[in-house]
Amino acid sequence: MSNQLQKLAWMIGLALVLVNPSVLAENNQKPMSKISQLSDIEKPATSIQQWLAQSLVQVIGVKLQATDKGIEVILETNQSDQLQLTNKSEGNSYIVEIPNAQLRLPSGNTFRQEKPTAGITEVIVTNLDANTIRVTVRGETSAPQVELFDDNEGLIFGVVPSVTTTEAQSEPQPSSETQPEEPIELVVTGEQDTYRVPEATTGTRTDTPIRDIPQSIQVIPKQVLQDQQVIRLTDAIRNVSGVVEGDTFGGTVDNFNIRGFDFTSNFRDGFRDTGDSLRELANIEQIEVLKGPASVLYGNAEPGGIINLVTKKPLAAPYYSGDFSVGSFSYYLSAIDLSGPLDLDKTLLY
Repeated sequence: MSNQLQKLAWMIGLALVLVNPSVLAENNQKPMSKISQLSDIEKPATSIQQWLAQSLVQVIGVKLQATDKGIEVILETNQSDQLQLTNKSEGNSYIVEIPNAQLRLPSGNTFRQEKPTAGITEVIVTNLDANTIRVTVRGETSAPQVELFDDNEGLIFGVVPSVTTTEAQSEPQPSSETQPEEPIELVVTGEQDTYRVPEATTGTRTDTPIRDIPQSIQVIPKQVLQDQQVIRLTDAIRNVSGVVEGDTFGGTVDNFNIRGFDFTSNFRDGFRDTGDSLRELANIEQIEVLKGPASVLYGNAEPGGIINLVTKKPLAAPYYSGDFSVGSFSYYLSAIDLSGPLDLDKTLLY
């Protein structure tokens, strides 16, 4: 009987030890974990609203930080790779809409920051509806430039203002009235018309532009005499209108008819040349013909006009030239042209 009582007491004590928490603590033993209930198991979506609610990406924070070029707008979420964005520009605003996302901030469901940097007037992040987040960045003069980056911190918008107004305001721009205009350099290249002589001494006895002289003056320049290889005055005068060759008395005298009047006395450098022989043209620079009654400027001259032979002028630079011509009928002609300074100062020329 006593043995049976001892066994019963031992069994009762063992039961007390198994259910006593203090005994479990002393033995460093842990209780069994809680068994999951059916109510704790997440049920699958049975409607579109439930599916959208389960697939929404939660944005729990919005931060702004300055950069060298502008600012960065950071949407804090650990599911940035699941965000799908659509962007557009309206006026001065750059707008990004993010579907299947919801903004849940501790301070509310809207983030707003005015004038975060030069060129940006406002940044707004808000819930467009229950399933869409809208990010609006408004510039001062035009829509800014925005670049997207995916980072461990979340989705980052790199915002660069299109125009920085602080630099334009820091330096005063000169007005159009006081701003000096930069000089324009205009270079024109061309070739001189060697057959045209702009000035003549016949008519005024001074070097005057022909366009300013009311008389009719025609000039045969040096280039024409050289190109035509003229050796006689009668050959050169054929280039002048209204002048024809008169009676040459067997080819020994230069005689011309100017506007119907015979002309036998020529002029050399404005002075009458009384020689009756043929004129030599080796030292002639140009031939000037004055037509009409203005020839009375030279005194006793025919009213039809005069012929003035302008001789070559001495040169300040040394010049040496020689020419020899041979033709039919025992024709031989030689010419030597020498010119240059006589002193070092070049005040005396020959």
